[in-house]
Amino acid sequence: MPNMNKLSILSLLVFLMSACTSPPKINYPKVQEEEKPEGIGALLYFSIKEPGTDSYNSRVFVNNDVMVVKDSRAEQDFMLFDRKTRTIYNVNSEAKTIFVIKPRAVEIQPPIAIEYSEASQPSGAIPKVQDMQATHYRYDANGAHCYDAVTMPEKFLPVVNEAMKDFRLVLAGEHASTLGNIPEDMHDACDMAVNIFHATKHYEHGLPIREWDRKGYQRFLRDYKTGVSMNPKEYELPQDYTQFSVSGD
Repeated sequence: MPNMNKLSILSLLVFLMSACTSPPKINYPKVQEEEKPEGIGALLYFSIKEPGTDSYNSRVFVNNDVMVVKDSRAEQDFMLFDRKTRTIYNVNSEAKTIFVIKPRAVEIQPPIAIEYSEASQPSGAIPKVQDMQATHYRYDANGAHCYDAVTMPEKFLPVVNEAMKDFRLVLAGEHASTLGNIPEDMHDACDMAVNIFHATKHYEHGLPIREWDRKGYQRFLRDYKTGVSMNPKEYELPQDYTQFSVSGD
């Protein structure tokens, strides 16, 4: 899981929530059917809060071929994740550009030692969805509290969970390729664990429906629908936009 014309790719990476925030209870509807292969998928509605900004809404469409993210602050912009080629396209209508992130493996070792751990407890404050109970996971790096996720069991929207895991892996490879540009005194175990070296850890148990970090970024699932179709023209890449990437490919 942004404002595509102003928000950095880093902001797309993390779907987080402030550890001290107690989000409102939400009565989620029941899933009517799982995603189908014929272009039919799931549509998820998120509320997102970034430090120093007002909350905004995000819509995420996922099927077996794509994940498409649109933001209420910039309706003409969108992020397309091509699941077949594992390529991210971030479309900026104001600048008429498309930022492209191609998949690459994380081939470096952490510049500092990172001990990343998780602890869990049932999340009774979250209403059950299809008689499934969410679990609250807390993630620490080198003894510091980094990240929290309230996660559904693996059978809840597995296609969505798989797409988001793959998306994070692509971003992890991109971040790893630029880690050498960060001064040593700015190395942060939590940031590197969550964004690069353990980027999909909080997706291993299932799909997170609420996430937050120590810095005040937060995201929670407000609603979702399955059996939804999306017109491919809505995420068709503009032919007259300039494509570019960090690597210059």
